Amino acid sequence: MIKRPAIQKNIDTPKQPWISSPYSLISWWDMEKFSAEEFYQIGEFLGRMAETLRDGGGTSHDRLSQIVGRGGLLEEVAGIVDLCETVGLKVSVICGQEFLNAMEQEDLTFGDVHKRFEHLGNLIRMEMQTVLFFHLPTSQAEFYNNKHLFGAEVSAKFPDLQYDIIEAGNCLALGRSTACVFHLMRIMEVGTQVFGRRLGVTFTESKNWQNILDESNKAIKALPKGKDAVELSQTSASLFAVKVAWRNQVMHPHDKYTLEEAEDVLRQVKSFMKSMAKLELPPMGSSLIQ
Repeated sequence: MIKRPAIQKNIDTPKQPWISSPYSLISWWDMEKFSAEEFYQIGEFLGRMAETLRDGGGTSHDRLSQIVGRGGLLEEVAGIVDLCETVGLKVSVICGQEFLNAMEQEDLTFGDVHKRFEHLGNLIRMEMQTVLFFHLPTSQAEFYNNKHLFGAEVSAKFPDLQYDIIEAGNCLALGRSTACVFHLMRIMEVGTQVFGRRLGVTFTESKNWQNILDESNKAIKALPKGKDAVELSQTSASLFAVKVAWRNQVMHPHDKYTLEEAEDVLRQVKSFMKSMAKLELPPMGSSLIQ
């Protein structure tokens, strides 16, 4: 029996950053810093093993015990198993352990070892192909997981809208433009209701943009001239800009949106909510968010 070499385990090896922090933004540098060396060494091991088996001097019927450097083969496989475990190739680890056990417990033939190595190598390559990464363009990174996408003032004034603000940015960053507009719709449902309450009018989901604007402007005109009326007029102008960007007649969009259109809607909704954050508003009831 060949004595299996002791493999030095690095107990401080961190988990893959995409496993320990799923759905978080990870830089290419962080990925490379974690796994590039391990992947390189796996490839190097596979190449060295193939060369050892090819030039080992044995025939397919020779026993492993007759092959020069057989201890090195065991050490190479153990090294591959260790690296596969480090980068999370679980199936390859199981296959590699079975390979090691077979070499420890049996006097395998050269042909058996060659077949098992080919199987392990193919499995490693296939499993590595299942580890997928989504590339986020640098130009879109500012939208991803941005807690203050609409500004700190909006976040402080409308904390209950934080979820939809963050998700609107995430969807835009990941290319889900129509989903982005869906979250912006939810923000606007709350925003227009609070705006209406500030003006003393009621906005409902069944009203289209022009109805909302007409009622807003009518209520603003009835106010005494002053700072409040000016600020409310500016907010109404922002609401009109949202209507233009939205393109649809009603609050609930039924159309598809391109990334450019979704970004335009987000920009206008952000402007509206920033205007809202400057106003003296009545308390926002939690019932406004469904």
